[in-house]
Amino acid sequence: MAKNIIILLIVLAASRPAAAAGPAAAQVAVSTQPPLTVEQAYKPVNGRDPFIPATVYGDQKGTGKLGGGSAADVQKATFTIYGLTLTGILEDSRGRQALLRDSATGALYLLKAGRLVDSKKKQVPGVSGVVKGKQVILMTEDKKVHQLNLRE
Repeated sequence: MAKNIIILLIVLAASRPAAAAGPAAAQVAVSTQPPLTVEQAYKPVNGRDPFIPATVYGDQKGTGKLGGGSAADVQKATFTIYGLTLTGILEDSRGRQALLRDSATGALYLLKAGRLVDSKKKQVPGVSGVVKGKQVILMTEDKKVHQLNLRE
């Protein structure tokens, strides 16, 4: 039965006129605009850690807590490289970046091109670092070194 159907389909396909079997004209639209970069396409409102579930008020998975107080004052008073934890390592065409979180304040930092910047893209003075594999090495001006490993 299946062989008869296959033979019938082959006979019907062979009996089609050549003009009807010709290829249809394909239309191609070409964009003349250059492709968007990541910075142009994605402009986040804040520097939230993408590896941690959202905790905004009203979010179903969040805790509903809202932060208060001046974050800049708290960060200046309590910041130390020894309080940072390595959250993730990102890699793009320009190199590797490390996402760090201050365990005392919850503030996010990004190690990018050897410089540590906060969530407002301001450089943290006196701190530099390097990303090596799944490891980050932070150094201060007074030659203190702190090594962080990515948890798996």
